[in-house]
Amino acid sequence: MATLDVVSFNVFVGVRSRGAPARERAVEFCRRLTDLDVDVVLLQEVWSRSLLRFIGARLPSLPHAAWRSGPAGQPAGGLAVFARRPLCAPTFTAFTTARPRSGNPLFRGTSALSCLLQGVLAVRTADGTLLLGNTQLTANRDGDWSSANRHHQLHHQQLRIVHRALRTAGAHAAPTSILGGDFNVASTSPLYPLIVDHGAWHDPFAPTDHPTCRAEYLPAGRPAHRIDYLLVSGHPVTSADLVLTEPAHLDGGNGFLSDHLAPRIRLGGTSRQA
Repeated sequence: MATLDVVSFNVFVGVRSRGAPARERAVEFCRRLTDLDVDVVLLQEVWSRSLLRFIGARLPSLPHAAWRSGPAGQPAGGLAVFARRPLCAPTFTAFTTARPRSGNPLFRGTSALSCLLQGVLAVRTADGTLLLGNTQLTANRDGDWSSANRHHQLHHQQLRIVHRALRTAGAHAAPTSILGGDFNVASTSPLYPLIVDHGAWHDPFAPTDHPTCRAEYLPAGRPAHRIDYLLVSGHPVTSADLVLTEPAHLDGGNGFLSDHLAPRIRLGGTSRQA
């Protein structure tokens, strides 16, 4: 592997999403991803098979897709991977064993439902040289990632499930492993060491720590945080930046492609990281 370009992107079609319709935005973000000539795209919130097909048809340079079917035929967890290289059959591990330990009954019920629907997708390239993980944890709309917050123990359990699933799939044993997605946990959280599995994963965005959630979609006065990650094991990262950042001209006027920015990394070289 000489170089590898990877992007992670939340396409923003959850139940509380605002803005232009998903397909209208997808036309533009697929065009930009094609222009970037990336090798792998990890997508979150692809909550219908029709949207998955719509996106895939507009990523001609990434003809190989990996996803698992959910209970309604949708991509399980809203997760999909598009790649330039052939992919093996993926695995999906739901957060079904995670349970909220605090909060009122409504919060506990909705959190339990999200744990049934969400999880982590893992897939290898057919040549066995690359393992990809893609996840989205339960959204924390409180704007509080302290250990006292009602999401803290739930996210702790979900992160443990993510890393266990990736290790089972062969993370750190494959020549290169990449784990990305919308973790919904701020980099300032006390859970950050668990995000990187206590150093097992390299976080190339840590030095800049730029927010990935757009402040425009947050309540007035609430600061944005870095909640999207691309973590690496096995190869050096030569660059790390954010893409899909500029507004697009949509039918309703100018608007953002998502409430998230998209982290992008480029890998190169052949030596394993320490």
